[in-house]
Amino acid sequence: MNLFIFSEDLRIEDNKALYEASLDQNGLVALYIIDKAKNNDHGDSLAKLKLKLLALEKIKESLISLNISLKILYSKAISEEPADILNFCKQNEIKNIFLNSEYPFNERQRNEKLQNICHEFEIDFKEFDSQLIDPNQVKNNSGQPFKVFTPFSKRIRLLMSSDILSETPAPLKQKKIILDQDTIPQLQDAYDQELNFSFDDFPFTESSAKRRLDEFIDSSIQNYKEFRDIPSLSATSNLSSSFAIGLISSKQAINKVLAKLPHEIGTGQFTWITEIIWREFYKYITYHFPQVSKGKSFNSKYDYIIWRNDEVSFQKWCEGKTGVPIIDAAMRQLNQTKWMHNRLRMITAMFLSKNLLIDWRKGERYFMENLIDGDFCSNNGGWQWSASTGVDSSPYFRIFNPITQSEKFDPDGIFIKRFVPELIDCPPNEIHNPSIETRSSLNYPEMIVDLKSSRLRAIDAFKSIK
Repeated sequence: MNLFIFSEDLRIEDNKALYEASLDQNGLVALYIIDKAKNNDHGDSLAKLKLKLLALEKIKESLISLNISLKILYSKAISEEPADILNFCKQNEIKNIFLNSEYPFNERQRNEKLQNICHEFEIDFKEFDSQLIDPNQVKNNSGQPFKVFTPFSKRIRLLMSSDILSETPAPLKQKKIILDQDTIPQLQDAYDQELNFSFDDFPFTESSAKRRLDEFIDSSIQNYKEFRDIPSLSATSNLSSSFAIGLISSKQAINKVLAKLPHEIGTGQFTWITEIIWREFYKYITYHFPQVSKGKSFNSKYDYIIWRNDEVSFQKWCEGKTGVPIIDAAMRQLNQTKWMHNRLRMITAMFLSKNLLIDWRKGERYFMENLIDGDFCSNNGGWQWSASTGVDSSPYFRIFNPITQSEKFDPDGIFIKRFVPELIDCPPNEIHNPSIETRSSLNYPEMIVDLKSSRLRAIDAFKSIK
């Protein structure tokens, strides 16, 4: 009997390992591991964990139609998962294990340990890459991993004309089901916590994710380049949570776009595909440079920056009480909706790491603990880009001014007023930076930091690192 192990690939179609596991018709079991310690280490939000459980409920229906059993395995730590998987295999006479690669360091270590255990106990172990590319197959002209996005992106686009976009067929239906189906636990039972939150805005089935993509292609993608940075508009695909848990693959998404629209430089669809390639780039970096999985800067010299230990300012940033309207609106959007517009992620991250000079890792963790679409590789890459410590990052002296960013991307304050109701009656000409008198009358706080002097402080801190 064969065993397939789910990870961040909660889909039936274009799932390489699941398909390969279905071929020999000797019976197939799909396994999902609940590991509270691992999720805590990653900082996975309750919203993301519940979304995955909702997705499993729907996947279970598809697996039943394929005569594939879905089992739940509880483990106490990622270091214990290999032994727990081995015990499951022994109890159920599993002879072959199939799974898709994961790129963070702990997951790679887990899979290597599992492979060694399988070899010792004569269980065949097969690991597949189900991302857009195999990270070992894409190198620069010197045979080294890319460190800059643009040449990486150009190489990927060249490969897109070959078989890189070939999708894996759906798994074969098994002749008979072998084991009973397990019940998918509720969030309280699985993680000892509950969450009162509506998931209406977030797909949790493959079909609903594909439907969301179709709607985006038909209605918005051609204007994506023009409107994607305006947070008051619904101009993005809103599929980040689907990518994060694997409801839809990069291949599937790109193929759908290319099937409907010409792929031309300067178009909205070209820009959107570029964003998909950015996701792949951050996975690629995580694979080739494991220090980023260990709380280290990609650019190691910036591990020596002396960050400010200012817990009061950090909490005000978390709560959206900084006195900077666009920052406060963005953080309140995150806290209330478990999602944040991408332009705002950059603005808030740069404000924390530069203007407040607070360690970017604190912000990275806070995002992961609250985002429904928290993806370790993308979140880490985005934070290191904003903090100027990462690959292909913004130069340390290029620091967003949140006021001018607000004026440019939320000119009428529509987004600000949506999430900072104290400012609904703010005069239009003050919405981005209210006067002292207006702040007092509307009970809105003064800025917790002076933007000009804090910018210079950040530049000095980075410049001091040789």
